Amino acid sequence: MGTNQESMPSFDELSAQTLFVLIVDGDAAARDNTQSALARFGVGSDCYGNEEQAMEMVRLHHARRQEYDLILVNRSLPTKSGVDLIAEIRSLLGKTATVIILTGDGESGGEADAKKAGADAFMAKPLSAEAILQTYRQFAPPREPEQPTSSVHTELDGRRILVAEDMTVNAEIVKQLLSMNFMEVDHAENGREAADLFLKSPKGHYDAILMDVHMPVMDGLAATETIRASKHPDATTIPIIALTTNYFDEDVQRSLAAGMDAHLEKPVEPNQIYRTLAELIGKRK
Repeated sequence: MGTNQESMPSFDELSAQTLFVLIVDGDAAARDNTQSALARFGVGSDCYGNEEQAMEMVRLHHARRQEYDLILVNRSLPTKSGVDLIAEIRSLLGKTATVIILTGDGESGGEADAKKAGADAFMAKPLSAEAILQTYRQFAPPREPEQPTSSVHTELDGRRILVAEDMTVNAEIVKQLLSMNFMEVDHAENGREAADLFLKSPKGHYDAILMDVHMPVMDGLAATETIRASKHPDATTIPIIALTTNYFDEDVQRSLAAGMDAHLEKPVEPNQIYRTLAELIGKRK
């Protein structure tokens, strides 16, 4: 990229492949300058001046389980304060991302409210990439080592998963992956069958649903809407995870609007299924 590698600080596992940043700032010049500074270090970023668009991207990345590592939020935004946006981000993501609030010249105060909302640190503009990355390293949550695909995720032992998939080969692959981690599996060949199996099940029978989006008779979106609108005691809490080859932003938005909790692209990497199931099932406790 034309960057002098020797001038770069050393940041453990930090690289363009492992760090992704969201910049939320109503000042277009400030956004561009921060993005350009990070790009010189090989760090990718998304930039938004509108907090609603930024929050929508946080939701989309969360649904894909491709979270931002670092989120930079300006204290003053067009329609709400940066503190309010940080609180909204934390309510969705918990502590999985490092969040830094940005301040301009002469701005002071409000540190207690920002910390309470979930800000990890404060930085004054203009920003340098070196300062951003040093601060990130200081406050970044520890990275959990990847577990091998064959390892047993004990929190999933004995969980019963409903798999809705019309393609026999795909269904067998998913069933095998789940069985390898000692989960019990019921299979539905279309959305109507999946909804019926769930609606007839007793409370607590299913721990999660893996839902193909495109199926005959009833697609996964309609099946999810049917489940969420039902009077079943688990209707609003059962985790429903979309499995699909459609991965554009509008596809993820449709999944979330239908009531799904996550949107994973086929073919799904096994550990991603395990981690997503463990996370969503754990939230029900």
